[in-house]
Amino acid sequence: MPHPDQLLTIDEEEEDPLDEEEEDLLDWATMTVVYAVGYIRVLADAIERGDADVQVNPVAWENTLTAVEGVMAEQIRGRLHGPTPITVEDVERMQRLRSLGSAALSGGERSPEFCPLALRCMESLFGQDWTRAARDAASCARALNQEFYPRSGT
Repeated sequence: MPHPDQLLTIDEEEEDPLDEEEEDLLDWATMTVVYAVGYIRVLADAIERGDADVQVNPVAWENTLTAVEGVMAEQIRGRLHGPTPITVEDVERMQRLRSLGSAALSGGERSPEFCPLALRCMESLFGQDWTRAARDAASCARALNQEFYPRSGT
């Protein structure tokens, strides 16, 4: 039985415990989703406020959103299960969001499409409770971003 705080689960037999590879996949997938939603929330909030400094490292954005697309693909294949069923359209929306976010992070256009798309993507990953989860995930993402990409003067 999965831990009650576990975001994702692996399709398994009731009697068979997860092997080390499955546990690693589950841990990686869960953390990937948490950080992806965190970065999405941080960037969406910054864009919505019109902040010049969006507080998301472009490399972290690209790597994390690419990884979450992989997690979503594993859900489509049936290897992982999350709080909501993931569709090909969800993955395509995430790819579009990654592209729009990358453009904004590189100083390009901050598309008005970004924030509504961000909300849909967060909901597809976390389900009905995405607002609370996104707030918590944003805090984790900010801490991780500060640890690996510290800013001078902060």
